[in-house]
Amino acid sequence: MTRPPIVGAALWTAVMKNAGDRCECRGECGSKHDPERRKVQGRCDHCNGQWIKKVGKVILLAVPRDPINEGSFATAASLPPSRLEAMCRPCHDAVLRKIRSAVKALEPQPDGLFAVDEYRVSKSACKQADVGAA
Repeated sequence: MTRPPIVGAALWTAVMKNAGDRCECRGECGSKHDPERRKVQGRCDHCNGQWIKKVGKVILLAVPRDPINEGSFATAASLPPSRLEAMCRPCHDAVLRKIRSAVKALEPQPDGLFAVDEYRVSKSACKQADVGAA
């Protein structure tokens, strides 16, 4: 078991107690414990404080259960423990990679409320303005 973080220790401790000091990923990361790949209902077996090859010491993170709608670490401190889950770093990184690739695959959104094409100035208009100012 590792010690809690300096900031938000009570919240982190409550989340870890709910999770049983074990990563709560059930396949969102696409790893071996994914029930679709293994055909079993699995859960990541990384425990808090455990030493894992290539990862090192596992320190579980308290992250939002719904990272798309509830935000990231900045807003996690304002959420109650029931809306947070414990995740190890490898699972959390894989989930973030999947979210980023899904966002990149989306169609580009317009820049703002108004079309900006009508406010763009052509290069020829700039030249004329420069000549007239002289």
